[in-house]
Amino acid sequence: MKKIYVSGNGNVSWENFHQFYIEPIKKLNLSECEFIIGDFSGTDTLMMEFLKDKSKNVTVLHVGKRPRYFANSFQTKAKNWKIIGGFNSDNERDQFGIEFCTHFLAIDFNSDEKRKSGTLKNIEKCLV
Repeated sequence: MKKIYVSGNGNVSWENFHQFYIEPIKKLNLSECEFIIGDFSGTDTLMMEFLKDKSKNVTVLHVGKRPRYFANSFQTKAKNWKIIGGFNSDNERDQFGIEFCTHFLAIDFNSDEKRKSGTLKNIEKCLV
């Protein structure tokens, strides 16, 4: 089974989310994939909403005592999702997701010459 860690910026537009995340996922057999998602706004929350009625094979990683966001699980496949938490930071959560995954899906829109986003740092870790 492919274990796909999804990472992305909090301020992703719907158009970019659809182009860079939904379109590639549409080419996959979802029953052969497990998705690993963080609990932050933007890409993570959009991915949860997209997958909640499409896959029971989702693991949500969260910082702190409980997820900052979780998809509505009433009569959706989200009720079967795994939750792994207690990470002390987004960086710690992301490192776990990168080590746990077999595939990585991310695009960065926020980095510039002055600042690297967390998403770009994750992409760089996966390319090593």
